[in-house]
Amino acid sequence: MSVSTSSKNTLLSSIISGILSLVIFATLRFCADWFNGSQLNVLVGGYLFSWLFILSLTCVSNAEMLIFGPDFQAKLVPEILFCLSLTVAAAGIVHRVCATTSVLFSLVGLYFLNRISIKYYSTSVVPVDAPARKTAKKFK
Repeated sequence: MSVSTSSKNTLLSSIISGILSLVIFATLRFCADWFNGSQLNVLVGGYLFSWLFILSLTCVSNAEMLIFGPDFQAKLVPEILFCLSLTVAAAGIVHRVCATTSVLFSLVGLYFLNRISIKYYSTSVVPVDAPARKTAKKFK
């Protein structure tokens, strides 16, 4: 049984994004007191938690691609809402306002990820002109 290169890349990407999301959560949890310092610190925390969302979504999506096949795509209801609620809960542990700003930054990041994926992975259909039908001559 041989494993294809794309399967290896998907597995490696899933592992790396999972480890990085755990490292980000542990670091932000460890530095939770720093977020009480100023409003700018809270915004930075929300931005960093949005990276936690993106990395956890990458981990979950790549794991599902390994299980269900390479054509599987993450949908809004199960994957995106699960990762977003997980991120909001983790950010709420650190600071309540971090949870709110992380939702906003995560939605902006999700918008740009969607634009990038449409640009690189969508198949564009070339329109084919249908031959013109011959119409009967109209007599006046």
